[in-house]
Amino acid sequence: MAENKELESELIKTPYNPLDPVVVIDPSFDSKSILKGYEKPSAINSEQVYSSLKDDGIHVPVIRLNNITLHENQIDQLKIYYDEFLPKIHLSIKDVDNIIKICDSPGFDNEIAVVITAQVNGYYKKISLLFYITNFKPANDYIAYDGVFKLQTLNTHVMKQIGEGKLNTHDTLLEIAKENKLGFAATKGCKDIKDERYRLVQTKTYVDYIKQIIDYGGLDEESIFDAWIDLFGYIVMVNVHLVLNEDIEPQNLTIYTMVNGNNVMNDDKMVPGGVQVQRTLTNNKINVASTNLQFEKYENIVNTNNIYNKGSLNTDWYMSSPCDENNIEMEQIQLIENSVDGDAFSEEYEFNKSEWLGIEFSEEPILMKKNINKRYFEKLRAKRLKVELINHNLGLERGTLVNIIFKEYNSKVIKVFKGDKEVEESPEGVINPYLSGMYYIDSMEFEYVTENHKIQQYLYLIKKSVDINPINKLTGPIAIDSESEN
Repeated sequence: MAENKELESELIKTPYNPLDPVVVIDPSFDSKSILKGYEKPSAINSEQVYSSLKDDGIHVPVIRLNNITLHENQIDQLKIYYDEFLPKIHLSIKDVDNIIKICDSPGFDNEIAVVITAQVNGYYKKISLLFYITNFKPANDYIAYDGVFKLQTLNTHVMKQIGEGKLNTHDTLLEIAKENKLGFAATKGCKDIKDERYRLVQTKTYVDYIKQIIDYGGLDEESIFDAWIDLFGYIVMVNVHLVLNEDIEPQNLTIYTMVNGNNVMNDDKMVPGGVQVQRTLTNNKINVASTNLQFEKYENIVNTNNIYNKGSLNTDWYMSSPCDENNIEMEQIQLIENSVDGDAFSEEYEFNKSEWLGIEFSEEPILMKKNINKRYFEKLRAKRLKVELINHNLGLERGTLVNIIFKEYNSKVIKVFKGDKEVEESPEGVINPYLSGMYYIDSMEFEYVTENHKIQQYLYLIKKSVDINPINKLTGPIAIDSESEN
C-alpha cells in the first residue's frame, strides 16, 4: 500500500491543475430532459451485443429533434463543433418514411437537444445542449440540419450599462453570466487584470458584446483573453498568454480516467471505474490499460496564410487625443515563431506591412490592443496538432493543458532523430522527443457516425513549449535516401 502511494506521488502532485479555469458560479437555467424508451439489446455483429441501458449517451448520443426522440438507426451523422464562441451542430438523419419531412419540419420555435455522458456518473459533467436550427436541407431519404447553441436571452438586443461604475473584463462576464443564468469559470490572471471601464451595451446581443470586449480585453501582450460558452453551460474565460507561459510541471496536471470504460457488451463482470492519474495522452500500442487517454491518429495542421497576407512585422498608426492634441502614434508588432528556427532566423521571414487603425477615442489604446490580441492568436493557430482519441473523454476540456507522449514506430523516422544511428525494429517504439510535451486544448469536435457505433472526439492543440524539429537550419540539411522516400 505504501509503495502504491509513493508511486502515485511521483506521477501526480499538488497543486492539482493550477492553470485550469475555476468555477465561480454554476448555471441555473432550465435544462430540458430527453425521454427515450427502452430498446431490447441488439446484435451489432456475431461477437458484440449492445444494450441501450449501457450504450445510450455513452457510445450513441441521445438526440431529440423538436418533438421526436431519434432511434439510433435514424441517426446518420452528428458533429458538434466547439471552436467558436458558441457551440454549433451538424446533424444528418435518415427519414425513409418521410415522417419528419411531413409531420415535424422546423418552424420558428425549434431545437435539437443532445446528451452525451461518461461511462461512470460522478466524475465528469455530461454534455446536455440545446441548439437552434438555422438550416434545414432535405435530400431523398436524408435530412441535414445545422444549428447553434440556443439561449434566447443571449441573442436579444440589449441597451444598458452592465454593473455599477467601471468593471474589468472578468467582472463584466460574471455579471452577464448571472443575468443569463449561465455558469462562469475563469483561470488565474483574469480577475486581477485592471482593465476597468464603463461597460455600455449599445443595441448589441450579449454574444456580440462579449466577442467585442474580448477582442481588446487585457492591458498588454501579457494579458490576452479568450472566452466562450462551453458544453456544460458556463461562460469560460482564459488568460491564454499566462496559461501558455507560466511554469507548471507535468505532474501537476491530473484527471480521472475511465478504466475499462469501453465495455459496452453484455459482460457485467467488467465494471468501469474512475482513477485519478496524470493528465497524459499517449499513442503507446502496448502495455496500456483500457482507458480514455489513448489516441492512434494525429496530424499537423499548418496555416500560414495570415502570416503571408498580413506580414510578420506590422507598423500600426493611429490618432490619440482627438480634438485636443491630435497626436499621431506609431507602434509595431512583430510575430516570431515559437520554434528554434523561428527565433534564430526571424529576419529571413520578416516583411513589414503598415495599417492606419483610425482615431482612438478611449483613454486606453483599444485599437492597438485589439490588433495585438488578433495577431497573437493568428500566430498561435498558424500551427496546431489534431489528435483523434480512441474513446471520448469528457474530462478533457477546452482551455486547459494536457501532456502528450508520442511513441514513434517507424524505424526510418527514428533513425532521423537518433542522429543517423542504426535502429532495430522494436514493437515498443521510441518516445518522440520533438512532438512530446505539454499542449493547450484550443478547440474540440465530437462526431458520431452510425456505422462506427462510437462517439469520436478530436482535440486541436497548441504546443506550450518551443517547437523543435529534428531537421532544421541550425543542425544543417539532412540527406534522406531514396529508400526512405518509398
